[in-house]
Amino acid sequence: MFFFPRCHNQKWGKKVEKISEYSAIILNRENLYRFLGRLYKVEADQTLLDQLADICFPTECGEDELAKGYRMLEEYRRCLGSDPLTDLAVDYARVFLGAGVAGNEAAYPYESVYTSTKRLIMQDARDQVVAVYRAKGLTKLETLEFPEDHLALELEFMAYLCHETQQALAVRDWTAVSACLKEQIDFLAQHLLNWVPAFCADIEKYSKTEFYKAIAQITNGYLRLERTILEELIDEIVVEVGA
Repeated sequence: MFFFPRCHNQKWGKKVEKISEYSAIILNRENLYRFLGRLYKVEADQTLLDQLADICFPTECGEDELAKGYRMLEEYRRCLGSDPLTDLAVDYARVFLGAGVAGNEAAYPYESVYTSTKRLIMQDARDQVVAVYRAKGLTKLETLEFPEDHLALELEFMAYLCHETQQALAVRDWTAVSACLKEQIDFLAQHLLNWVPAFCADIEKYSKTEFYKAIAQITNGYLRLERTILEELIDEIVVEVGA
């Protein structure tokens, strides 16, 4: 089951003191990263639509774009149409694979495309994320036919880092927790926020379904919010480390 975390529209008024509170925040973040990674990796199936039907979207949100995305996804869920799986499959192929389109009129989900001058895959960004993954002992499954800088894998890596943080938190290793959070904010800045905003803008430009337009809003809004969440978590953990 995926959970959509509530947005934070102001500094946390109280210092987060309980381990359970830290854990809940990090678990929600991990779940949303996994959810978004799933959406970009392959086209939607019935299982995903069934999961969407069980999700309770936050009604209050201080991040405007994220809030708009939640509303759009809720509205889409209420009006699926007669054959939503076919509609989504066609849109996925058009937007993310460039099926049936001319030139670059697609949102190719690779960091290299958005950070290289010639908009090509397998460029420096791919080599950089491979090095980051390998430093964690991670390699791409051979069955995956796309490069390591695919957005789905970058989002799954953030989920992995969240899980790693949970493990450090469970044994009260505050130094390790702090290091994990800093790894997350570094990866967010260097390999997500540097290209995903433009990518999401292209999704909204080329998508024909409200579903993927909503996902673009949620993705971009959440990643922007993540910087604030991580900065505040790091500030809180620094206090714990020094205590």
